[in-house]
Amino acid sequence: MEAQAVDWGQAFRIVGGGIVVVFVIMSLLAVSTMIMGKIFTGIEARKKAAAKAAEGEAQ
Repeated sequence: MEAQAVDWGQAFRIVGGGIVVVFVIMSLLAVSTMIMGKIFTGIEARKKAAAKAAEGEAQ
């Protein structure tokens, strides 16, 4: 059995493609986390404002 030559161009293409895919996925996760944080922060701010308004009306 003879050893086959390594196609380094293909090897680097596979590794480079994998690294690009990882960075794209991590970027999507970061953006989605940021968007969800903004949404939840807005919801909490509205709840606090509503509670403060209700407290002001009760007095």
